Amino acid sequence: MSRLRIHHVGVTVAQLERSLAFYRDLLGFRVIGISDDEDIGAIVGIPGARARIADLDAGNGQILELAEYDPASRGEPGRDPHTAGSCHLSFQVGNLRSALSGLAAAGVTPIGETVRLDGEGVWQGCTVVYLRDPDRVTIELIELPQ
Repeated sequence: MSRLRIHHVGVTVAQLERSLAFYRDLLGFRVIGISDDEDIGAIVGIPGARARIADLDAGNGQILELAEYDPASRGEPGRDPHTAGSCHLSFQVGNLRSALSGLAAAGVTPIGETVRLDGEGVWQGCTVVYLRDPDRVTIELIELPQ
């Protein structure tokens, strides 16, 4: 198999417009396009399912895909970050303090503390914080050292 790379990250959302207000309006991702996908049912093994999908420019050729399904799943909402099977999306920001200020003004609060990582390795000197999107997907904001 040839070398793989991440093409996109997909997140299933409850309400596409609400999630766009978070990812586009608060975090600043640019919308590349929004489409209706009537073939998604065959892809995911749910006959008749459809989805409204927004593709957002996540930088460096990467795409963040938000998908609102019809019919919607009645499954368990977002899990805690320490639960097996959970995941998080990590977004690099230039100024974490400023990003958090804008999010706080919109009512978004961190899950825990903002922490500067002082250990050794690739994350040394980074400052990170976790928060949640409107569907309880865990989001990590990371500011790299200067």
